Amino acid sequence: MDNKLNDFARWLKNHEFNSLVPDNIEQLKSISMLDLGKKKLREIPESIEALENLQILKLSGNRLKTLPENIGNLKKLKTLQCENNLLETLPASIGELDSLVVLNLNGNRLKEIPKELYNLTKLTRLTLAANFIEKIDEDLKKLKKLLYFSLDTNCLKELPDIFFDMQSLYYLDLSYNDLEALPDSLSEIEELETLLLEGNNIKNLPSLEAHDMLIKLNLNDNSLTKLDFDISKLEDLQILTLDNNELEMLPEDICRLKKLNHLSISSNNLKKLPSCIIELKNLLELDIEDNKVSKLPEGFEKLTKLKNLFIDNNSNLEKPDIPTLEFCDVL
Repeated sequence: MDNKLNDFARWLKNHEFNSLVPDNIEQLKSISMLDLGKKKLREIPESIEALENLQILKLSGNRLKTLPENIGNLKKLKTLQCENNLLETLPASIGELDSLVVLNLNGNRLKEIPKELYNLTKLTRLTLAANFIEKIDEDLKKLKKLLYFSLDTNCLKELPDIFFDMQSLYYLDLSYNDLEALPDSLSEIEELETLLLEGNNIKNLPSLEAHDMLIKLNLNDNSLTKLDFDISKLEDLQILTLDNNELEMLPEDICRLKKLNHLSISSNNLKKLPSCIIELKNLLELDIEDNKVSKLPEGFEKLTKLKNLFIDNNSNLEKPDIPTLEFCDVL
């Protein structure tokens, strides 16, 4: 192993990274964090395995097409950041990083995930956004400790039922894929606070009523013609965005979301707002731009906390008389 330490030390010296790490070989062996981000690197030597005490490895913003085949020998590694590279594949040994808690692979060229990755059962944060992933294996259900999971901007057409045991997942981003439906197990995630589904082809939603801890729900840019679940069950919801769908009406249940402060429904086919919308007393921002609404509900001025209002491109709507209003896009 000392030979590999010497090899890695020489590699660092050749790349003029001396300032990043100690000169002494024994000190190099004991380092716990190594930041090689934004160094224009095209490869990482196999000798990196000699850093047996490494806990944090930052490789983001390089030109890496592969990771070292033996990266799995970094048994103490807890965080691996490798976003914004050119990775096309991952070595099978990545599944041997038994201590890994955080894995960031955003912004690469991955089309598939090796099954070995699903052995990383200690992962709490997994980000795979902005790749070309076409399929997620059912074995992902083994990652029961996930708290934060991002799969946005990929090529997924479907997801298997993988969420049954992810009871602590609080952030899930599935935006900008090709999903037409969502797995039933999505409704089993008890502690979900943020659910982002923007930019898919979703026409029907599974029951989201179980997510009574949900704070933010983004359903922009889908093919929704109605909300086919009791949205009032989302009693903690604060931000709801439904832009660029095909909604012709909003359910009156939406008026029971007492904590809602941001509601956006621009670019739909709404002809009117439910009269009870004036009951959303905590509303700070409302966007109904680019619809067919001809009149705001009677008593609309009772929304006394409203600060931003977007009502342009409807049927000649006029700015309401609300003293708290700081911005309105019509006069």
